[in-house]
Amino acid sequence: MKLLYCVDRLLDVYMYDIIENGLIVIPHLLPADLFQYIISSVAEELLAYTNIIPEWLCKQRQEKLFSGESLFAHVELIKEKKIHVFPAVHSPKLLINWQEPCVVFCPHWSLRLGPAVHLLQRWCGDPNSLLVLEDETDADIALLPFKPMSMKVLQCSFLSGIKLQKVKPLLKTLQPKSVLFPEDLRNRVSFTNINSFSVSHYSENETLRIPSLKESSELEIATDLASQLRWSNLKQRNLNITRLKGELLIDQGKHRLLSGNEQDGSSQNKPILHWGSPDPENLLAVLSKMGINGHVEQSMTDAESDKACIVHVQDPNKALIEVRATGNGRGSMVIDSSGQSKDQSY
Repeated sequence: MKLLYCVDRLLDVYMYDIIENGLIVIPHLLPADLFQYIISSVAEELLAYTNIIPEWLCKQRQEKLFSGESLFAHVELIKEKKIHVFPAVHSPKLLINWQEPCVVFCPHWSLRLGPAVHLLQRWCGDPNSLLVLEDETDADIALLPFKPMSMKVLQCSFLSGIKLQKVKPLLKTLQPKSVLFPEDLRNRVSFTNINSFSVSHYSENETLRIPSLKESSELEIATDLASQLRWSNLKQRNLNITRLKGELLIDQGKHRLLSGNEQDGSSQNKPILHWGSPDPENLLAVLSKMGINGHVEQSMTDAESDKACIVHVQDPNKALIEVRATGNGRGSMVIDSSGQSKDQSY
C-alpha cells in the first residue's frame, strides 16, 4: 500500500500529531518495515524548529522537555531511520533509499506542483494506494489531470488555529503593540480602550495602512566604507558621531550606503533627490529663477493635523503643486500639469 498526504500546512503542529499518531497505528495495520518519507524543501528546518518552541505546546510535551525527552516522536524516529526527510523527489539519496509500500507527507494541496505530481502519476492507477487531501480542496478539479483513477481518495479536516476565547489571554501574554483582526469577527471579540495595544480591523480586498513599529531603520554600510569611519564622542549628549560620504540607496524598505567605488558609473547623470517636506516659499523662489511664475495658497481641512499648501503656476503653462502634511513627519505631494498628475508620498 502507498499512502500519500497532500496538505497546505505541511508541518504545523497538527501535522506533527498526525505523523506521531500515525506511527502508532500504522504498524498494526501495515508491515512493520513500512517506510515513511517527508518530502519538502523546508521540512528539515521546520522539524528542527520544534525543539525551540516548548512554550507553545501542551503541558504533557513541556514536561518531556524538562525530563530530557524529545518533544515529538519524529525526533527519535528519524534517528532510527523510520522516517526519512528529503528536500525534493529527485534527491539522489531518496532515489537510492526509495522502497514501497510507504507513507509520504508532501505539499502541495493543489496537486499541480511539488512532489505530489510525480507520485500521483506513479500511483493513480493503483487501487491499493490512498491519497489524503484537505477537506476544503475541490478533489474533482484537483484530480482531473490524473483521471481515470483507481487510487482511493480520503478528504480530512486539518484545522490550524486558536479558539476565539483564547485570543484575549494570548494577547495578554504576548503584549503586542499593534493587532490586526478580521472585520467579520469584530462583534465576537471586543477590545476595550484601556488595552496596551492598538487594534485595526481588516476586510478582504481593502487596503489598510499599518503604522511602522520601528523607531529607526537599519542601514547596511559597505565594508570598505565602514572601515573608514572615525568616531568622535559628544559627551554632552552621550553620542558617537562620524562623517562619511557615499550614496544612499533605498529599495523594498532596505537602506544601503555605498562608497564611491561601488556606485554605478552612471550615477553622475542621475538627478539630485531631495528628502523631506518642501518649503512652499522656497519652492516658488526656485521656480521663479527657472522662469516659472505662480503664487502660494495655504489651506487646512477639518482635521487640524491635515494641512495643505498649493502652488498655482500660471506661466509659462498652468499647473498645480499640492503639498499635504498629515502629521508624524509624513505627507504627500501631487503635481498636476496639463491634465496629468503625479503623486509622491514622503
